[in-house]
Amino acid sequence: MQAMIWDRPVRVGEKGERYINGPQDALQYLSEMPQGGWFYERARNRCHAALERGDELQLSRKAFIGAAIESSFPVSDDDVPS
Repeated sequence: MQAMIWDRPVRVGEKGERYINGPQDALQYLSEMPQGGWFYERARNRCHAALERGDELQLSRKAFIGAAIESSFPVSDDDVPS
């Protein structure tokens, strides 16, 4: 199975020290986050869909960013929509 990666990684952490490269990385990171919330569930669903069916890869990225923001995890400024 070919690894699925996003066009650009999402940088998380106080100094952007961790790179989330695609839905598989995102699911791992989500498992480390406080669970719950609409964006968290949406991100999990989108990432699973991307991995299982190849659905809307970039939507999984946006959903992950939303979940990180919802949980107050630092996300790099260039990944946060204005």
